[in-house]
Order: sequence, then structure tokens, then C-alpha cells
Amino acid sequence: MFEELKQCRLFAEFDDSELKRIQNICEKSSFKPGACAFHEGDPGDSLIIIRLGTIRLTKKTASGEEEVLTMLGSGAYVGEMALFDKSRRSATGTPIENTEILRIPYDSLQKLLDAHIAMAAKFYKALAMGISRRLNFMNEDFATLKTFLKSRQ
Repeated sequence: MFEELKQCRLFAEFDDSELKRIQNICEKSSFKPGACAFHEGDPGDSLIIIRLGTIRLTKKTASGEEEVLTMLGSGAYVGEMALFDKSRRSATGTPIENTEILRIPYDSLQKLLDAHIAMAAKFYKALAMGISRRLNFMNEDFATLKTFLKSRQ
């Protein structure tokens, strides 16, 4: 499982002993296409890493329709915001192929990081970089949408 964890940018800088500690708190699950890995509104109690496969993230609109937000593949992760604000899942994750995920419960992760400061520094640095990347992508999408809407007026 070390290689699967190393695929995830959050753990790319971890050494083998640190990866072993993370591996010890991971819960592995498998899903068939169309099964639901997690629902919008579920408690945000864990970090989810896609070990193998692809998950489609969707969000219900105000009118009740499901809107596709993105597709995430092997090595991607979701659920990191709830680590900070204890929020519920903001989207539904549905595998589009046979998919395996690793679920890392936040209680266990927090205890581990509190006990190992060097791991915590690596983790939070990688997490901040990931949030920054996502914000940059969102800014690009927003700018593109604004340009499109202006052209339609």
C-alpha cells in the first residue's frame, strides 16, 4: 500500500516509516461502477484517497438536478476541508469503474499528526499546496464562465 499512498500528493514526501503509520490507520473499500462511495451531506469524518479507479463528483443544484463537478482518478483525494471545519460532504462520489478507496478517519489522523510533528508539517504543507492548486483551477473556471456569460449578453 506504500506505493498507493505515495501516488497521493499529500504523502509524496513521507518516508517508509511515516507511510507505514498512515497505512495502519487506513480503511480500504471497493466499489463497483455506479455504487456510491459517499453522499453529499454525509458527515465529513475522513479523508478519502482514490487508490485505484475513477470517481465522478456531483452536486445537487437548487432545482434538485445533479451537476457533474469533476472526475478524480487514482492518487486523488477528497474531503480535506472537513479536517478544518468539520463540515459535511459537499458532493457525492460515484465510481465510474471498479474503484478502490482508502479512507483515513480524521480522529486517527489527527492523533497521529499530533504525535509526530515532522509528519504533520509535511502533511499540512502538502494540503495547503493542494488547496492552492484547486483554488487556482476554480479561479480559471470562474473567469472562463464570466467571459462566456458576458459574450451571451
